[in-house]
Amino acid sequence: MVPEDGNTPFARHVLERTVVLSELRVLFLPVPKAGCTSVLWLLAELAGLAVEDFARSGGPEVSPALTVHDASLWRPEHRLIHYGGAERERVLREDGWLRFTLVRDPATRLWSAWQSKLLLREPRFLEAFGSAPWFPRVPEQPADVLADFRCFAAQLGGGGAEDVHWAVQRDLTDQIPLDHVGRVERMQETLARLRAHVGEVPWPAGVRRENRGFLPMPPGAYDDPAAEVLRHRYAADYDAFGYAPVADGDPSGWEEAVAPLLPAIHGTLEQHARLGQLHQVAQRRLRRAQSAEERLESASAKHVGHARSPALTNLERETDFNVRWGWAEGPPQAGFTAVVRVKDEARSLPWTLPPLLRATERVVLVDNGSSDGSAGVARRVAAEAGAGERLEVHDYPFAVARCGDEHLGTPAGSVHSLAFFYNWSFAHVRTRYALKWDGDMVLTDRAVAALRDLAWQLEACEAVVKVPRYPLYLVDDRRGFVDVGLRNCEAWGWPNRPGYSFTKAIDWELPLWGGDTRTVTLPDWSCVELEHLDADEFGHWSHTDFERSARTRRKRREWEVFQALAGGSPARRACCRSRPRPGATSSTTCGRPGCRSGRGRAKRCPRPFRHTPDLSAARRRPARAGPSRPACRPPSLS
Repeated sequence: MVPEDGNTPFARHVLERTVVLSELRVLFLPVPKAGCTSVLWLLAELAGLAVEDFARSGGPEVSPALTVHDASLWRPEHRLIHYGGAERERVLREDGWLRFTLVRDPATRLWSAWQSKLLLREPRFLEAFGSAPWFPRVPEQPADVLADFRCFAAQLGGGGAEDVHWAVQRDLTDQIPLDHVGRVERMQETLARLRAHVGEVPWPAGVRRENRGFLPMPPGAYDDPAAEVLRHRYAADYDAFGYAPVADGDPSGWEEAVAPLLPAIHGTLEQHARLGQLHQVAQRRLRRAQSAEERLESASAKHVGHARSPALTNLERETDFNVRWGWAEGPPQAGFTAVVRVKDEARSLPWTLPPLLRATERVVLVDNGSSDGSAGVARRVAAEAGAGERLEVHDYPFAVARCGDEHLGTPAGSVHSLAFFYNWSFAHVRTRYALKWDGDMVLTDRAVAALRDLAWQLEACEAVVKVPRYPLYLVDDRRGFVDVGLRNCEAWGWPNRPGYSFTKAIDWELPLWGGDTRTVTLPDWSCVELEHLDADEFGHWSHTDFERSARTRRKRREWEVFQALAGGSPARRACCRSRPRPGATSSTTCGRPGCRSGRGRAKRCPRPFRHTPDLSAARRRPARAGPSRPACRPPSLS
């Protein structure tokens, strides 16, 4: 039903502005000037987006409230245009969703749109319509306001000015199969329906009514010519939504009431004019900065190769998120910096960060839109470990394409690309070596010691560091399964200098470096990767059909083991059951909620996994396939 072309009125608005909260099974079609600003802020909070996320808007919005309309600051998965084919059909047709919108009395909606966009001269509308003969003058008396509004309303009959803010509402609502069309005049009914639908999800403290106008609509705002245009133009809205025709009235009392407001209107007009000027200046400077870095990138790529360019730009022209490599700013410090990219890893970070902070000089944590407070947990854990000054936290606000088809369809130079995201993240490294790390990977004590030794040994040479790791499937805080048949040994560390960067491969990003670089491999059982059986550990993939390519053979095995264990099936023979040794101790507070163990001395921990589990016992007991061998053997997790 949603069109793919521009033949339907305002089809692009419907595709780009419709909000989808897939986890909550909510779809909202914003009808401008019909309460959509208030609802968008509510949905942004339900989606885990913060007010600060929208403060980055570079648009000409005249108030902070309107920045929520900047579609580029919503994550791609929150916009209908992100979904195509079967996925869009699911979003539009699947049972159990609430697909809703709000509409408004056509008469008051047109008055509100004219007032806020044209009378008050928002910069975009001044640029688009400022030279039109019907554009409102700066009012000297209330009668000027009324006369200019009637002039605008009358000319709508000839189609002289079209914009979605005064579009026929049926032209928008008919493009999506909606379950509920509410009225702004009874907004609480719609909000109550939404609240019942989302169930136990925490509800925002209050719903703000945003984007209100200065002047109420006067009685008799529509004279006979304007009223006739209103009835004809919005006939579909009146028929569909049951609003009464506009009534006659005497505006004299209104003129007397609003006369004292004219100075405030004049002040607002001056503010909007200045905002328009500042926006133009900012756009010119952004274009110059982007152009300069594009020239630098082009020249560097021509002479020394793309991976050696000191700057990489992005297709969206988000200048603040261009890649500016740390190695281009001066000599690096000694040691390793671990770059940890996280999204909703608060559960694992108390295990991941302490050994990582012991092993490296610095940790750069890049939070990619977490809704569970991952950044705050990271700061707390680092502070408790006495390493708060060695943790650097950055926010990357753009939704990053998931591995597989979504990644393949995303341009490499986009801020939504995995390769660009990785390059931007690693550009914050200021030490000689960078260490790629995930928020659910836990170093063992022997690996911590090995990395600390390597930090000074690699001062005299260059090498790529490989880290063997095994998946640890966690049932709860005391039980887990280690898949000893799946040893993954990838390159996770490399020099921080020109020539080392990420490029786009078919299913994921790929690190690049010279073919003659030597490699160093840490001891076996250096790391385990936490896989929580009660969580979605494959959400970073756009599909789970891992059988269709040999490239995803390892991921296919992880998927099969995960599904078997999560479903309660017997573990594969190569999976060893892991339990903490009786009386396991922890020398520091474990950092997990509810743990009250002491710091600075060995003390029995109520949740006796250590931060860095020693799985060397599992290495001494390799799994062998065969019916005479038990399916699960318990390696020691100290």
